[in-house]
Amino acid sequence: MELMPYGVAISFKLTPKDYNKKIKQANYLEIKKIAVALAGPLTNLLIMIVIWQLNMNVFDGLMILYANLLLILFNLLPIYPLDGGRVLKGILHIFLGKIKAEKYTNTLSFISLMIITLICSILIYLVQNIAIFFMVLVLWGLFIKEDIKYKKRNEIYHLLEKNQSNMEKSLEIK
Repeated sequence: MELMPYGVAISFKLTPKDYNKKIKQANYLEIKKIAVALAGPLTNLLIMIVIWQLNMNVFDGLMILYANLLLILFNLLPIYPLDGGRVLKGILHIFLGKIKAEKYTNTLSFISLMIITLICSILIYLVQNIAIFFMVLVLWGLFIKEDIKYKKRNEIYHLLEKNQSNMEKSLEIK
């Protein structure tokens, strides 16, 4: 604690060693989150390997392999609420920080969803399968829900940043 002419200030001395320790702990937590996100697709891959080795009935085996392959591909799409989006966000968080990771993940999710919508629109026309439409609809619903959360968090970040700069300006004036 320091007694200043304009009041009492409490400052915490943070050495670079302590700061680096906190960054390493945050990165370790992100690595754990990435591992959890990859657990689902890896489980589907493991199921595929086991089914392949069991020499099941050809039709049943192929259907299980096909279903698990689709689950892997679907979950690894780089759209945030899905596992692929979580992995993307975790990697970006490690290298760029939390705020930039959220921004880039949201942007990449939107771009990926636009491309998927275009591809699925063509598939709906060619294959005439309404299930593709519902899949895209669900993806858009997930994205919109996460986009609303992102925008609210972004507002809070800007308010905190604005508040901090106002406090610094008021300290300079005094």
